[in-house]
Amino acid sequence: MSAQAAGAVGVSRPQLDQAAAPWRRPSIWAIGGGLAAGIVLPLLLVRIDIGTYLITLLILFFVQAVVAQSWNLIMGYGGIYSFAQVALFAVGGWTSGVLVHSLGWNPFLAILISPLVAVVAALGIGLPTLRLRGVYVVLLTLAFHELARVFAVTGPRFISGGGYGLVTVQTFQFGDAIGDQRTIYLYYLAGLIFAIATFVIWRVIHSPLGVAMTALRDSETYAVSRGINQFRVRLVLFAISAFFTGLAGGYSTHYNGGISTTIFDFPRIIDLLAMIVIGGWGTFGGPILGAGIVIGLNQYLVALGDYQTLILGLALAGIAVFAPQGLWPLIRRLYENYLAPEPLAPAVEVSPAAPRDTTEEL
Repeated sequence: MSAQAAGAVGVSRPQLDQAAAPWRRPSIWAIGGGLAAGIVLPLLLVRIDIGTYLITLLILFFVQAVVAQSWNLIMGYGGIYSFAQVALFAVGGWTSGVLVHSLGWNPFLAILISPLVAVVAALGIGLPTLRLRGVYVVLLTLAFHELARVFAVTGPRFISGGGYGLVTVQTFQFGDAIGDQRTIYLYYLAGLIFAIATFVIWRVIHSPLGVAMTALRDSETYAVSRGINQFRVRLVLFAISAFFTGLAGGYSTHYNGGISTTIFDFPRIIDLLAMIVIGGWGTFGGPILGAGIVIGLNQYLVALGDYQTLILGLALAGIAVFAPQGLWPLIRRLYENYLAPEPLAPAVEVSPAAPRDTTEEL
């Protein structure tokens, strides 16, 4: 037997672990099932008495979940402590609102421009900010938030609306659709934005870019020593996050028929931060779960008025003490410990050239 043939027989390569690969493959069954459920759900809800109200809550959930996921991408996964997310949401909303209100654009075309302007704003923030570390990033992004608020309140009248924002912006129109039918169409549009943003963010996390950003988050010195350009990686993440945040802001403006300067209020930041912390910081499903919980709590506790923020703060404190990683990792652990099927033992491959005990054969 030749040496080449002997080497081919004696060496066996282990199988590739697809779950550990950077380019992880999505589950076709999960995607198909989620899309089918999302399409059928409003058609079923509209048949019950509070169906329209529940569909409206789902629209709000889609918008808030997109913003929370985008913020978690840079802060939870990338380790960039930016507090400019609400300002970027407002940039997208005001861009689309001004294009429609002042220039007469179609809302469906205007919301395609809003994420691009949000990306430009994010690059303007990121170029000087992402070279800094820690508290300096927080301070500069909060300064941008405050500058955006002041400009929205005191800027030109076609932007500030006299300090009240844009109060009369054309909403989305779907031909002659009115009432429940129009609400369903609005749901599908919000669901489409949510589905695209969720898939792209999942793809980024499970890609070489995602490996690079988590390496920078966990050990920046080691990651840079391995050849990762930390400034370039973080700037790309900042742009991706701003794109979907601005898109959600543009949709929100035409869904509500306007955008108010109260969007810059501090409770708005607290709500988004609570979605990330309660659901699970630095996890894919955490912001989605957190958005559902926070929106549900806000609707349930709306009668408490000012005490609503207090209850939300107590919930954040409880999560920080009893489940510091968030609810999503806790739910996953419970599922894996009690409900998940037992994994199969890995097959042991023995080389034909390996020595064998022939006692039993005799």
